[in-house]
Amino acid sequence: MGTGGALPLRSRNPLPFGWGPAILVLVVLSLLVVKTARNLIDDHPEGIGAWISSLFSDQEDQPAETGQQGASVPIVMAVLGDSHVAADLFSGHMRNLLQQRYGEGNGLLLPLGQPHPGIRSGVVTVQASPGWTSRTVMNTPADGRFLLSGSIAETSGPDQTLLWQTRRRPLAFETIELVFQTGPQAGEVALALDGEPAGQFDLSHQNEGMTSIALRPKAGGDGTFRSLLLTTRTAKPVVLLQVLVRPLASGISVISTGYPGATFSVLDRMDTPAFDLALQKLNPDLLVLAFGTNEGFDDNLALPRYQQMLARQVSRFKKLLPQTQLVLISPPVGGRAAPQQDCGWMEPPKLAMVRQAQDQLALSQSLPIWHWSQIMPQNCAGHQWTLDQPRLMADDHIHLTGEGYRRSAEAFVTFVMPVIDRTIGERANAVPKH
Repeated sequence: MGTGGALPLRSRNPLPFGWGPAILVLVVLSLLVVKTARNLIDDHPEGIGAWISSLFSDQEDQPAETGQQGASVPIVMAVLGDSHVAADLFSGHMRNLLQQRYGEGNGLLLPLGQPHPGIRSGVVTVQASPGWTSRTVMNTPADGRFLLSGSIAETSGPDQTLLWQTRRRPLAFETIELVFQTGPQAGEVALALDGEPAGQFDLSHQNEGMTSIALRPKAGGDGTFRSLLLTTRTAKPVVLLQVLVRPLASGISVISTGYPGATFSVLDRMDTPAFDLALQKLNPDLLVLAFGTNEGFDDNLALPRYQQMLARQVSRFKKLLPQTQLVLISPPVGGRAAPQQDCGWMEPPKLAMVRQAQDQLALSQSLPIWHWSQIMPQNCAGHQWTLDQPRLMADDHIHLTGEGYRRSAEAFVTFVMPVIDRTIGERANAVPKH
């Protein structure tokens, strides 16, 4: 049901969990926001929380000073990775640099509560009331519900809230899409943008499935938002699966999501109709895959099987997204304690093998690949970066500092801009995809 003058367009045929060969239809609820009577890694979990907290001040949302060469058509870059991506430090610096050149597209995945201390956004903050439970694809049996963010937020209590706020300034948008689980026992939610009620919605349905609610700017407004508030209205289950600010019709969007502790094989866990449909709907121009650190620290990694999995996932994404340019990022330098070494650190032997396997795949598939390790010291597992001023690597010799991620983002942006420019050139006279 809708309230407060909202105009919901609703279909009552949710996307089923019992996939089989059935045709998959994602139900979209469109909501025009108008005025109402008053005219919303990690493989080291014990240490990552402190590490992330110490870096938050380094990476805040900075206004992009758009260069003269803006993107005349919207460009969407999706980035999937491990904890190097999850904290939105590397990808956040990347986003700021690219938006300075191509303009702001503002596409963004919003975090679903706090499923892991290493997951955050450089653009928005999120506050969850105590009744919410958030979990990730890494600590939950695969059940086909995880979408692009790889996390789920759920509650069964009334008056439970999730509040997202932009860090520094209003964010221009065209659509904010929230995806929920439906079912016979599902509850109700109310939504508000910048304090203005945007409607109340009953998520119940005779069958389990998924449905989405789309929020659009109110008529006569400036087309931006500072806060989004979700409030549960009943003591029934509410399961939130994704919140996506869809890209604008111009500029570049860097839509990143990382899964702390993940290897490339997390994509096997997310090889589901729901994830694939969400990725196809996003339809990115570039898909960047940034994994390798965690498998490189696995001394039992079976290299032939790893190579087969890499090839399988690349083939999968090429079939799903035939117009999308795939880009690989091979893992940075990393180390573990080695008292026998003069500097006390050494790189695990499998890490070099992982890089080699990714290189071979990129060569065989003609994919661009950026070698993160090549901008770092090669001896003593990058130990020199922990000594530099400013420091570039954290004490764990795996993650980087804010400055380390900043320098890495600058190098990657230099590498990837020709790929983006080629994409813009190929699409200059074509009908925009987005």
